[in-house]
Amino acid sequence: MDQYANYTLRDFIQDEHFIHWVKYPDAESNGFWESVRTAYPDQSPLMDQAVHLVNAFSTFYPEVPDSEIEKGRQAILDQYPRRRTLPIGRQRMYLSVAASVILLLGFALWFRSDVISIPFAQKPLTGSKTEIHTENEGVTSKVITLPDSSTITLSPKSSVTYEMNGSDRRVVHLQGEAFFSVTKNAQKPFFVFANGLITKVLGTRFKVSAYPNGEEVKVEVTSGRVRVYSTETGKDDPESGGLTLTPNQQAVYRKKDLQLTRMVVEKPKVLVTVEQLKTYTYTDTPISKIFEGLEDIYGIKVVYDQEKFKNCRLNMSLSDESLFEKLELIGKVVEARYNMIDGQVIFIGDGCSE
Repeated sequence: MDQYANYTLRDFIQDEHFIHWVKYPDAESNGFWESVRTAYPDQSPLMDQAVHLVNAFSTFYPEVPDSEIEKGRQAILDQYPRRRTLPIGRQRMYLSVAASVILLLGFALWFRSDVISIPFAQKPLTGSKTEIHTENEGVTSKVITLPDSSTITLSPKSSVTYEMNGSDRRVVHLQGEAFFSVTKNAQKPFFVFANGLITKVLGTRFKVSAYPNGEEVKVEVTSGRVRVYSTETGKDDPESGGLTLTPNQQAVYRKKDLQLTRMVVEKPKVLVTVEQLKTYTYTDTPISKIFEGLEDIYGIKVVYDQEKFKNCRLNMSLSDESLFEKLELIGKVVEARYNMIDGQVIFIGDGCSE
């Protein structure tokens, strides 16, 4: 990893592992490159610039094979100085700014000079200089980095339009499916418009599924908190009729009857670390403490009659099974059942005798 301490912008955008991470991120590669940032914080600005450049190469020319993109990249880099001659601070500024302009413009000119016809999938909308439209016509997800460093992982056969006008809010229009990781900015809320449903956030991670011909629109929250509301209900103040979602909750909007419902996601994810999860082991423990543990682990509220269940005590660990398997086990032990209503777990039963 030591070589990354002296990497230039040129080095990053030539590094095959770096390019593959930007284009096809996964948990392993995310962890590796985050460790590079942590180990060499001075390199973080260069890495950000390199991410934008790699995305620009792929986004501006999505129909061009990787081999042609690499050929164009090398043609421009051959004209770009390899050695650094400026003082470190000034040089990095030079690399960050000048290389961005030279490489992007040069890459475009190189393609034009080779008479390659490229249909733009990302281009300004007609009559507007502040909106960018991007389509994913490929078979794998496509990562888009917005000007505020938020990212959109766009699923195949999906498209987004986003505004870049520097106003008091950030706006994205989605058709299809995308996962959003939003940079926090309390002064500029982030809005996603998708098939009649509006999602408002300040900074969080969530997924929106809104295909044009689908009967439903879904918003699933991974972290943070979002506000979801319909454009068709309460038009004078649509947000007042919306729902607030927290991690492991989703909103499902049925377009046919304009019904917006809050639910628990199909596969709730653990919100604590592996080490923390191991501590949720109980011996002869009141059920109230176990329910509190479930709320800590999954962020989902458990509602029950505390008076009826006050004498229920259990021996169990919460570190292995899924949420639903744990609920089934608890239900069998105390002879109760549960329902999922409004994004919560509702436990129903007669409780335990003394």
